[in-house]
Amino acid sequence: MTTADAEPIEGHAAQMIAQDDRLQASEKIWGAAVHGLKTITAERGWPYDYHPDGRVIARYLARQSGHRRIAHLFDIAEAAHRNFYKDLLTTQDLDEYLAEIREALELLNAAHFALPSDLPPPTDNHYRRRHDISADI
Repeated sequence: MTTADAEPIEGHAAQMIAQDDRLQASEKIWGAAVHGLKTITAERGWPYDYHPDGRVIARYLARQSGHRRIAHLFDIAEAAHRNFYKDLLTTQDLDEYLAEIREALELLNAAHFALPSDLPPPTDNHYRRRHDISADI
């Protein structure tokens, strides 16, 4: 499984944007990003059980890989997710968000395969406490 598996979700988002269904497009954008992150954490054996884990993991992978745009993956997705409840973004905004999500997922996928397979999980203290991961890693 790779982040490429998020492509059907991206396709659904594009379809919802074309139909001017901003709320569903927002959730599909969110879903594509979260699915990409969860795929990588599952392959690495890292826990991803809580909403804030996405931000921690995206930033950690961005730092480890040097691809700063990965750090913004979760921010963009979260903004789209908020739009599901607020409906403040235009179709054009969502189209731009989708393009950014696609680019970030490509970087995420490349980073995943370039980083060592035994890379330990994020060292963020809140993440470690939530998942009861030893602090000595």
